Amino acid sequence: MKRDVLYVDDEVENLIVFQATFDELFNVVTVTSAEEALRLLEQRPFPVVVADQRMPRVSGGELFEIMRQRFPQTKRVMLTGYSDTNAMLASINQGQVFYFIKKPWEQDVVYSVLVRAIEAYDLSNSNIVLTERLVTADRCAMLGRSAAELAHEVGNQLCVLPLTELIEEKYSHDGDLMELAAIARATHDRLLQIVNEVKSFVRFERESAAIQKLPLAEVVREVQEFLRYENGITANTLTVEINATPSVEANRVKLQQVLVNLIKNAAHAIRGRDDGRISLSLTAEGERALIVVSDNGSGMTEEVAARIWEPFFTTKGDEGTGLGLDVARSIIEAHGGTIDCRTAPGAGATFSIRLPIIEQQGPPQPQRPLAVPLGAVSEQPLGEVSCR
Repeated sequence: MKRDVLYVDDEVENLIVFQATFDELFNVVTVTSAEEALRLLEQRPFPVVVADQRMPRVSGGELFEIMRQRFPQTKRVMLTGYSDTNAMLASINQGQVFYFIKKPWEQDVVYSVLVRAIEAYDLSNSNIVLTERLVTADRCAMLGRSAAELAHEVGNQLCVLPLTELIEEKYSHDGDLMELAAIARATHDRLLQIVNEVKSFVRFERESAAIQKLPLAEVVREVQEFLRYENGITANTLTVEINATPSVEANRVKLQQVLVNLIKNAAHAIRGRDDGRISLSLTAEGERALIVVSDNGSGMTEEVAARIWEPFFTTKGDEGTGLGLDVARSIIEAHGGTIDCRTAPGAGATFSIRLPIIEQQGPPQPQRPLAVPLGAVSEQPLGEVSCR
């Protein structure tokens, strides 16, 4: 495949000769000014830019100095018909020119320079990729050490379960308090499982998560109960709809971990909006259960959306680690399911999780009202849920 070369010269005759000479060897694109070249570089990358030194308004050296700041990977080759030593030195020092070619140029010389410039461009990009991988590996090592310390400290704090048992024994007549104690017990169990998994991972032990037949409606309700004490999620923020009662083969804690992460991300996306809303819905699509988490937040550009599954990529700044969605996808795929995201700037985001159904029960039964309600729970007959 022919590689791209951008040639900048204010004399049209020079452009015609250069393109005719190298068009069979390279994909030569020509422009007549530095301004045009910079606009084109904003639109697409070029491995090599060849420019004439003497041009009106912006010289080749000045163009290369701008390129060094804005497009540092692109290799810069200067053509000049003048023996201006000072201009040549300035171009080398300020624009970091890859090679100087004096006019009239020879085809073999220019061809050799262009080939070497493209090879240097490819090598530079490869080094960048390798450097990023090394940085990621180092961050993973640091994360492993931090995770081990955190798991140890969290494990030490999980000794409060006897207090829950004391509450259940002493205040068994108080239904609301019993419900809160049940939430505390379930939270304790989830934390303990997560701590054990982190410890096993750090020790390179393989611990398979317990898989069981799991009613998804029950999982959704438990997540709702757990999140009613989460900052940023008020009674009017989260709406839950359960329109089906499918069962799947899954790990309860893992699925809840995914849903909690998605809802917290949604809460971050609507932060500061008076009309901010999050919806969590459960329905069925043929042989697959569908769980949808959506928000009406700021949404994401196509470029950002394409990177949200990358480890360590985050839009939350210091508030995020960039691991949540990567872990979420790994969990869902380990359950034989899929997760995808639909979003656009200003249109919020919708995450859809699909899991294989092993059993479909009857219409969902109304649940007992929560002691401290968190949003509206709409339980309707089996049917389709309209999502963005």
